Amino acid sequence: MLDKKKLAPLLENKNGVKIEVYSRDHLPAHIHAKYAEYEALINIQTGEIFAGKLPSKKLRIVQDWLNEGNRRERIERNFYELNPRLLPKDFESDIHKQGETSN
Repeated sequence: MLDKKKLAPLLENKNGVKIEVYSRDHLPAHIHAKYAEYEALINIQTGEIFAGKLPSKKLRIVQDWLNEGNRRERIERNFYELNPRLLPKDFESDIHKQGETSN
């Protein structure tokens, strides 16, 4: 049965690290990285852990993944799509501008 309280789309399974974004979450905009018994909340903008723990080699994998292309921007947009009540006003206008240029 689907837990309607929180949805957690799996974004990637990179070298055994599951990277997810949750709905009904909190700021700062972040991803959840899970590896074995570890779980860390990683700020999308900075790539730094602000809660939990992750082995340093696995953290580096997640940080490298975040830095590929425009992934950081796409993941942040995904976070706010899943958590619209947290959407900053300036971010919202940026999303609308991007949507207009892609049509």
